[in-house]
Amino acid sequence: MRVRWDWLSLLLVMLLTLVMWPAAGVQAQPTAGRDTVVIGISQEPDYLNPMFAEMSAAASVQSTIFTADVERDSAWKLFPQGVEYMPSLKDNTWRLDGEKMTLVWKVKARNWSDGKPVTCGDYVFGHSVARNEQVPVVVRDLTTRIANVVCSKGAEGLDITVNWKDRYAFANISVTQYGATPRHALERYYRDNPAKLNEAPYGNDPKFTVGDGAYRLVEWRKGSSLTVEAVPNHAIFGTPRVKRITWRFVPDTNALVANMLSGAIDVVATIGITFDQAVQLDKQAAGRFKVYFEPALTWEHIDLNFDNPLLQDVRVRRALAHGINREAISQQLFEGRQPVSNTYLPARHPGYTDAVQKYPYDPARARALLQEAGFTPGPDGILRNAAGQRLSLELNTTAGNRIREQVEQIIQQNLKDIGIEITIQNFPARVYFGEITNQRKYKALAMYAWTIAPTSDCADLYTSESIPNEKNGWAGQNYPGYKNADMDKTCKAARAEVDEAKRIQLLNESAQIFARDLPALPLYNRASVSAAKPGLQNYLPVQLSGTYETWNASKWYWQ
Repeated sequence: MRVRWDWLSLLLVMLLTLVMWPAAGVQAQPTAGRDTVVIGISQEPDYLNPMFAEMSAAASVQSTIFTADVERDSAWKLFPQGVEYMPSLKDNTWRLDGEKMTLVWKVKARNWSDGKPVTCGDYVFGHSVARNEQVPVVVRDLTTRIANVVCSKGAEGLDITVNWKDRYAFANISVTQYGATPRHALERYYRDNPAKLNEAPYGNDPKFTVGDGAYRLVEWRKGSSLTVEAVPNHAIFGTPRVKRITWRFVPDTNALVANMLSGAIDVVATIGITFDQAVQLDKQAAGRFKVYFEPALTWEHIDLNFDNPLLQDVRVRRALAHGINREAISQQLFEGRQPVSNTYLPARHPGYTDAVQKYPYDPARARALLQEAGFTPGPDGILRNAAGQRLSLELNTTAGNRIREQVEQIIQQNLKDIGIEITIQNFPARVYFGEITNQRKYKALAMYAWTIAPTSDCADLYTSESIPNEKNGWAGQNYPGYKNADMDKTCKAARAEVDEAKRIQLLNESAQIFARDLPALPLYNRASVSAAKPGLQNYLPVQLSGTYETWNASKWYWQ
């Protein structure tokens, strides 16, 4: 394996040395002007309507065209952005009444990009839409826990009272689950067909997509690029000095590096080049670009589809974990800088614990577990169960992601060594995240990453209520279809616990249950990598759920 890594490193060094112009099929573009920033990104957003967007690429754009109620800065510190303050138990703007809660909010005055004012009515409308189970929102777990949203001084006012049915530990980081939604732009599509609201022009077509952020969406060339323009004299952000931001979609990460080296782009987004490419870019292009390596709460893993009979036996899932040499992946592909993970919470998450069941690389143990589960070798070396079914599993991930494709090859060989056949079928990111994973269409194994926040828990990921299906509009992110009553109880309790110490203990317990049951195979904890031309000032990349390099784009400028 060491020889293979040396050869791969040499190949990448050669690539970075030679590709001083974009790869074939990628047109060179002139260097951006002093009032424009061009961002290269390896994925294209699925939707820009926050209710339906699941891809991290969408969050990068949404940070510019929408105003978050509460945002995180590059130090992960929360601050009120679209509201005057964060409700607090200390000042009585957050009140507890047994299991119920009331939070009082004051929204900052601002307009939608078409000039209409943002009002309390927009929050009420967005909340009512998210409650409708015909609408295929990503998740609605918080929405269902809110009793009502009241406009304290009328629908046109800015004072909002949110009454909660039960306790939620982080109720003060957003007014409602999806925040303000422009009723005047979206209501007619909602009335026409709630079940098809995600297909409405709003969130898909710049002509109909209005936001309340520092920028407005002006162009979206599907499969190519997306552009936003600064809103002058914004009530919150002022007038941004960078007038235009363009995202260029370059799914092949080698081509993305080539575009950066040629000067066609100014920034490689955190959803861009792979870790090893960033290391080499840092070495090869010192001075031309600044490469950022930021600790992130990003967890690379493989979801296991529990509808597949071959994966329903925990011994098979544990054999898969023992059969993959994750430490070799970490060392050979990432120089150990992206460490092996053992549960669903990354090490920097407040609820992380190392006291969980672990699965070191142990082919002998993996074979023993498979034998216990009733599998015996067939004439081709692939294991079969008592019914004669071959232990053959399909592995999917995002097409064009070089590092994931390398990981797939290692996994395929590792598992072949213990009698498991892995076939590989990859998909474009928009298809993979817009249909394959969230509608649970993957046959067996789905590799991707969750980027979470310090406030994240397991309620969206691993409770039985969060399994997406046609009846609930594919809401929820429990893509494995995992069910465990103890996990349900623990995750729900963690989400409701306002005492931090008790909440952390519950999260520790959920991590331990996860490690025993393995609804997903932990691979490694990722670092966030990005690059920018050194003249771009105030570029402070961060990669948390909902917070990306564009979180402060209104403060960028060229020097």
